[in-house]
Amino acid sequence: MSEFPKGIFVTGTDTGVGKTIVTAAIAWNLIQAGRKVAVMKPVQTGTIISGPTDIEFVQKVLGPDSSLDVSCPYMFPDPVAPLVASMLSGERIDIRSIEDSYSKLAGQNDTVIVEGAGGLQVPILEDYFMSDLAMDLNIPILIVTRPNLGTLNHTFLTLESAKRKGLDVAGIVISNYPWDPGIPEQTNPELIISMTGVNILGILPHDNSISVEKGDIGNIKELASSRLCPELGGTFDLELFLTSLE
Repeated sequence: MSEFPKGIFVTGTDTGVGKTIVTAAIAWNLIQAGRKVAVMKPVQTGTIISGPTDIEFVQKVLGPDSSLDVSCPYMFPDPVAPLVASMLSGERIDIRSIEDSYSKLAGQNDTVIVEGAGGLQVPILEDYFMSDLAMDLNIPILIVTRPNLGTLNHTFLTLESAKRKGLDVAGIVISNYPWDPGIPEQTNPELIISMTGVNILGILPHDNSISVEKGDIGNIKELASSRLCPELGGTFDLELFLTSLE
């Protein structure tokens, strides 16, 4: 990724892997670099749960003085997949409405960061998935994955799904990396690269000071700069990190 694209779709290998934290970190870096940034959450579910929504957390990270442009076309109370949440609410999701919202943001900003819900195969309509939305928006995807045992399978399957759909993969970010990694965490980064041929663009460590659910932004700004690679606006040296694990 030679320069940051006009839009990027942040997806995960599962729900709860850290997409919102990664989205906020990238937005912070880009805004510090002088770019006009928008963040979009096409479908937010689980609004009945106390605490900020994903996009509200991003807004809190960037602060009230930020020029961040945001959009969340659909919000549903139940913490379930978008298809199920919309059915329970009696409101069918209109993909054209999401596309129009994205186009408006893209026309007014340098970059639009779109945060999906869950992974690529999460259904939005009966026969329409997050992967279809990324494809229709015509933007590359960034995959957020876990560091621990099982992540090789989950990451590889996500990439296989992206390949079948014809999606452009910008890279991978490993989230919630332990400070005292075991053998799986030590070996997984290089294995992910060798198995997939996709670059790792950041490794965000576990940090108890950061909680999306509680609205705690903690050290996210420092981690955004120090643990994301230059392609995502940070200073993280992946090769130096991998060498330190040997």
